[in-house]
Amino acid sequence: MNKEDLFIGFGNLDEDLLRRSEQGGRNMNKKRNISKIVKYGSIAACLVVVLGVGIGAFVKTSIINQEPEKTIVVDNTGVEENDVPSIDQERFIAIDTLLASADGSQSQQAMKGCKVQIDKYTAVYEAVASVSSEQLEKSMGKEVEANEETYYVSGHNDLQYIIRKTAGTYLLWKFMYFESDEYPFKDVLSLIYDVHSEQDIKEVYVKPSDVDNTDEGKALQLEIGNVSITDSDSITSLYKVLNSLTCYGPENWDRINYGQDDGGMLNAVRNGRYLTFSMANGCKLDSLKYTAVSGTFYEYGGVAYNELRKEQKDVIEEILNIDCSISEQQETEQRVSESEVNTEIQDAPADESTYQEARDYSAELTDLQNRITQAMINKELPFVTSCGIYDNPDRVKTVVNTEDEDLLAKLRAFDTTGELLEIVYSSRANGLE
Repeated sequence: MNKEDLFIGFGNLDEDLLRRSEQGGRNMNKKRNISKIVKYGSIAACLVVVLGVGIGAFVKTSIINQEPEKTIVVDNTGVEENDVPSIDQERFIAIDTLLASADGSQSQQAMKGCKVQIDKYTAVYEAVASVSSEQLEKSMGKEVEANEETYYVSGHNDLQYIIRKTAGTYLLWKFMYFESDEYPFKDVLSLIYDVHSEQDIKEVYVKPSDVDNTDEGKALQLEIGNVSITDSDSITSLYKVLNSLTCYGPENWDRINYGQDDGGMLNAVRNGRYLTFSMANGCKLDSLKYTAVSGTFYEYGGVAYNELRKEQKDVIEEILNIDCSISEQQETEQRVSESEVNTEIQDAPADESTYQEARDYSAELTDLQNRITQAMINKELPFVTSCGIYDNPDRVKTVVNTEDEDLLAKLRAFDTTGELLEIVYSSRANGLE
């Protein structure tokens, strides 16, 4: 049988049979294609599973072997904690955490000073009671330029407090004044407190003077009360006045009149205010005092400032809620009284030597009262609650709240004559007018 015979044979086949045969062949081809897809798809799925297991094992191994990144932040007490910021960001240490007893202990307070070169000034600092030397060493920031072993407190750009190494021990020091006959206070604000505008001041806390702690003095202090100033207009006015001040440094009591010539010191309380400026950078300027008696700012140790102009004085006293009308009336009455006394003296028959003795005695009384009052302000006589000159007989009378003979001996030492001072105990002071 040749090809032609086969061709003829196929031509004689039934058409329906041929159609079913052709359809069956196409179905078989489809089944072969599906088998191929299943076959190769299964292989691909296996590869995916194998690769997934391998990758998972690799990632797991990497995580196990990788050391966690260490970030350390030191809080205000110097205790290490896990959490965050950039390692090149200097940690901020609050000054309160460095003062005495902040860490449960207290170093001995060294009442001594040191000098630090700041810009064109020599700044005088005083050592303050603080935490341990070890804790201060951990709280140091950058070194103060041009000063060896002298450091900012960590996180601070101000120089109100510094940490300084002396004889192998770290001490905390607080700014007192510049060593100069006079200097603009704006330099203190900018160089020491890092204050350059009124926006750098958050709050001004004001309380009455406490130079008279008799019952009457305390009652007056309570009546005046404490005030917190936060409004921007008042703070701006205060800043402008402070920025205009000239400071004359310490031991300038002759420039300061805060009412100390008033026997009961009530005038000093009525006209005196103690101010604490809280700065946006965390500083507190807590040494400034104001008296409306002379219209001046001053500090402990006789650090004196220039008298304010009348317009400045009026603005400051309105902000500080000081009413001078009572004291002015008292001054008028005092001038009338002094005039009457002088007239009586002039009319009295006495020789010149008697007048001279009276003047000398009066000068001694005034000097003694001023020296004791300054010691009270400097906190050298904390047990003395008031001091004044009284008549009949003429004496400097001081009211004290202690009977400790060692303390009283310290007070008596101010009276070198032994005749000018009279001590009254607070429990017996009811009759003291």
